[in-house]
Amino acid sequence: MFPQKLKQGDEVRIIAPSRSFHILKEDQIQLATERFEKDLGLKVTFSANIKAPMDEFLSSSIEARVADLHDAFQDHNVKAIFSTIGGFNVNQLLGSIDYQVIP
Repeated sequence: MFPQKLKQGDEVRIIAPSRSFHILKEDQIQLATERFEKDLGLKVTFSANIKAPMDEFLSSSIEARVADLHDAFQDHNVKAIFSTIGGFNVNQLLGSIDYQVIP
């Protein structure tokens, strides 16, 4: 699978499939958003549950994270999906992902 190249004005979605967005500092979020928007000319949107309450692993619920992933793939305006913090417990999602929504 080869995605189309991003161009100015394209919408990109930020999701948090592992740890919650809450652990990031506001100035880091603003800087990253600014770079996407001003430097690259992209429209940044954030998943609905990106700031959902955290569990003992500093993550939102599995259901919330999967819903955000599915929504990002199903939104035809979204041209790219970026993850905030990777890895640690994203494997919890594997059994809940509907792979039919991923092109």
